[in-house]
Amino acid sequence: MKINRTILSVLVILLTLSCVEEPEKVSITALPLKWRESALPLTVKVHADFSSLNAIDGSSDDLPLAAADDGLYDDYDLMQEMQKAWNDADDAREYFVLDHGQAAGADPYTDLDDYYDGEIGIYVTENWFSSIGYGVLAITSYFAEQRTDHLRMVHGDIIVNFRDYYFSFDKARTQESTTYYDLPSVILHELGHLLGLKHTTSSTVQSIMYPQLGSTEVKRTLGYYDSLSISNLYDTNTQALKTAQAFSSASIDESMKNADDGQEKPKIIHGYIELRADGHCRHFQDGSLIHDHKVF
Repeated sequence: MKINRTILSVLVILLTLSCVEEPEKVSITALPLKWRESALPLTVKVHADFSSLNAIDGSSDDLPLAAADDGLYDDYDLMQEMQKAWNDADDAREYFVLDHGQAAGADPYTDLDDYYDGEIGIYVTENWFSSIGYGVLAITSYFAEQRTDHLRMVHGDIIVNFRDYYFSFDKARTQESTTYYDLPSVILHELGHLLGLKHTTSSTVQSIMYPQLGSTEVKRTLGYYDSLSISNLYDTNTQALKTAQAFSSASIDESMKNADDGQEKPKIIHGYIELRADGHCRHFQDGSLIHDHKVF
């Protein structure tokens, strides 16, 4: 019996397709996190409550200026100095607007969701979040749109835990006491998260993104690893993005599609990253723990 050639061709095509593996779906938690290039540099506003630290350190109500021996930073306060350190880490772009003279307008919120207010801020709170618990010096909370090859940040805030820990701008106070944590060191680390960087967990790598800070440690400068990491994150030719893009046609989450017209719409992810005093590395997205491991 002869088989119709058209039918035979269809059978061959179907058999071929059945043998082709579906492209692997890229997990949301594995996607790079970063801002749109046009959103940079970011204007980050510091809440006025930080001036209370100066009363403890015996200084004025203004944020202290960086020391003259820190190079070109002595025209900036210590919060701006930490931002300028990230600007100087990458010759291709600036990440933060310096010396804008604006303080955060809103008071710290009691609900993390409420921080999505259109104003990127650095806050302190004595009403720490019950959902986060103890052991956390500070967090970076972010909101991001789910894209096929990355999570595009649309908002972020840094929140420091004044309920459970003491902080200081004074290096000597920090280094001579086991009670105080160096606030500029904390902010420099959290600014890395605000730009999208995750933790490095190797103690042999000199990086501000190490997920642990001791009460006597002062880390106010970036290392080569940090410069390389931030440059690579915003370089669209990095291998990480190439890998994600290779699977992009098959990695679109169904929750991104509009049920009426089938068109894609961004899915907003709310996450936060902890800086802990106990050496754990914990990242959360939409209320779920996505990374939990100790440094080594």
